[in-house]
Amino acid sequence: MYRNSMADKIAQIVAVRFIAQKPWHKCHRYKKHAVRCGFTLIELLVVTAIMAILAAMLLPALSQARERARSAVCMSNLKQVGISFEMYKLDFEERYPDNPNWKTKLWVYVSDDMRGKISKCPSRKQIPADKWFWGQGYNIGSSTPGIYPGFVGRKEGQMRNLSGKILLLDWGRPLDGRGGCNAGPPYSADGVLSPDLMEISGGVTSYWAVVRIHSGGSNLLFGDGSVKWMRPEQYHSNADGTGAQGTVIAPEWRKYWDTSY
Repeated sequence: MYRNSMADKIAQIVAVRFIAQKPWHKCHRYKKHAVRCGFTLIELLVVTAIMAILAAMLLPALSQARERARSAVCMSNLKQVGISFEMYKLDFEERYPDNPNWKTKLWVYVSDDMRGKISKCPSRKQIPADKWFWGQGYNIGSSTPGIYPGFVGRKEGQMRNLSGKILLLDWGRPLDGRGGCNAGPPYSADGVLSPDLMEISGGVTSYWAVVRIHSGGSNLLFGDGSVKWMRPEQYHSNADGTGAQGTVIAPEWRKYWDTSY
C-alpha cells in the first residue's frame, strides 16, 4: 500500500511538470485524441464578413463626425470674421465696410497667418489659394441700390433686427466657391431669382446661392455675431442658379436680408 501511494505521488508530480513544460500553443496529436490548431476556411470567412459589416456600420458615422468637425471650424471662422467687422465699425463710426474689396478692408484687423485660415471653409478644399475672397458672401443687398439694403456702408443705428439679418454666409459655387464674395436676396416680383451681374459690374448676385456643403445646409453669420446652420430654402431659395427650373423662393427671405425691414 505504501509503495503504491508513493508511486501515485511520483506520477502526479511528473504529470504536473510535463503539463507545465509542454508547449501547448502548438498542435499535438495523440493516439486517441487529436488537438486541432488554427481556423477553418469557413471560420475565416465568417470573421471577415463580420468585420466588413462592422466597417460598413462605422464608416458613415466617422464620415459624419468629420463633417461635423469641419462645420464647427467653419462656424468658428465666420465668428472671427465677425469680430473683424466689429473692430472695423469701432474705427468708422459704427459703419459697415463699403464694397468692393470689403474683405480687404477687414484684413487690417486680422493677422497675416490667420487671413487665409478664417476666409476658407475646410469643407471646400478646391477654393484656389489666390481666391481667398471666394466662398464667403457679404450681404450687400439688392443689385438695384436702395430697394432692399444690406449692410454695405450703413451705420448700425440705421438697421433693424440685426440678430435676424444675414451678414456673412457660405456662398458661391459649392466646390470652388466661385462667385462667392457678394451675397444678396432672391428678390423678384415674378418669382425668378435676381440677375447675375457678377461678370458685368461686380454687383450682387443670387447665382450659386444654394450651398449645401454642411449636411445639406450652410453656415450663416448674423448681424449680432451669432452663427447658425440653415438650409438654403429657409432663407433664400432651392435653385442652383438664376432662371433655374422649379425655383422656389423662401416666403420669409426678406426678414433675413433686408436690413430696413
